[in-house]
Amino acid sequence: MRWADGPDMAARCLAGLGLAAALFGLALPAAAQETAVRFPQFNAEIDMSMIGVGTTRASDPARRGASVFLFGEVAMGLSLTETFSIQGVLATEPIGEGDSTGGFPQDGVIGFRRQALFFEQLYAQWKPDETLTLQGGILVAPFGRGYHDFPGILASVRAHEVYLVDQSVGAAGTWTWLDDPRFGQHDVSAAVFTLDRSLLTGTYLTPRRCCSERYERYNRNTVAQGGPGNNGTFNNGAIALDGDRIPVLPGFSYHLAVISMAPGSDGTAREWGYAAGIRYEHRWNARQSTLLFAEGVQFRNAGGRPRAEIETLSTDPDTGEEIAGTAETTVSERLTFTTLGLQHRIGRWRGTVAWQQLRQKRSLDPVPVQNWFEGSIGRELGSGFSLDVGYQYARYADEETGGRGTSHSVLARLRYTGGL
Repeated sequence: MRWADGPDMAARCLAGLGLAAALFGLALPAAAQETAVRFPQFNAEIDMSMIGVGTTRASDPARRGASVFLFGEVAMGLSLTETFSIQGVLATEPIGEGDSTGGFPQDGVIGFRRQALFFEQLYAQWKPDETLTLQGGILVAPFGRGYHDFPGILASVRAHEVYLVDQSVGAAGTWTWLDDPRFGQHDVSAAVFTLDRSLLTGTYLTPRRCCSERYERYNRNTVAQGGPGNNGTFNNGAIALDGDRIPVLPGFSYHLAVISMAPGSDGTAREWGYAAGIRYEHRWNARQSTLLFAEGVQFRNAGGRPRAEIETLSTDPDTGEEIAGTAETTVSERLTFTTLGLQHRIGRWRGTVAWQQLRQKRSLDPVPVQNWFEGSIGRELGSGFSLDVGYQYARYADEETGGRGTSHSVLARLRYTGGL
């Protein structure tokens, strides 16, 4: 447009610009009202499973039968500002010995036996910027990820039982130290902690019943129970490195971690743990994909090299008779837990196979190597629900004989994930 077109055209242009500016100015408050975020905000996510284990054959008769239980969590968040929030995870699981993987139904059917509800995490979270997250309170140490990520029915549950370090009070942080389209995203996480002994560590549904010997925990943590990290001092720590979205390795992610915990009242040495895990998902087309997953976890001085008493026999030099006695020693153990698995998806359907092994090399009371083989088929049902059914063959450590027993089980898992 040229000014030679006349003053009327110029005036109309200026008027049009003025009207546009006025409309834009009026629109700003309306847009601000539409996009404004009000605080505080509350949100919650549910990840809950009802799991059934039916053991048809087992070397130990006490393992035969059926068991049904709940296993999962409700994660809650109260955001007070855009950068500060209170986060909590309320978890439920059976707390009897072995109950979360089938237990001892004694040829009967047990439902929700020793089911417990407790706070797994409760902490304050602050995000000073997009690359840094700081936390303080009751935490899960950043060590391993199979307990949260493994697909299938019991693979993640068993990882949870073997090496999850939860109910730890302390401070933690995650820093995205590299986020580049050429190299992917890589995070480093660290935590310092000690085992929480507050009232929040108690269970809220299941008190201890008289004479039941299989309860693993039923009330708040105490000094007397011992164990690594239960020393009341913040000299326990973990550090982890995670990476994904790597252009040269599409679908690949990794996790590396180290944890170190001081001995509790029953221990004599610091426990060291190492974890390494990988996941690789290959997409064949829009409907089909294959996931490979593997993880190895090892603990040196597992249990903090606890003290133990052993029976001794000596000979009286005067009479030649044998004299029974006891002596104190320590139990040295190296624990190794390995998982290998594969899952293939076609639309809403999936098939999963997994192998897990628990190897405990101990200086006293040797434990045989244990193996679990699991295969399952599942389907997304919609509205957040999914169902998996499968079979498990296990070679486990038999408490009665000290050797290995075998079992055959039918598995089922009904799962719901979604918001409240």
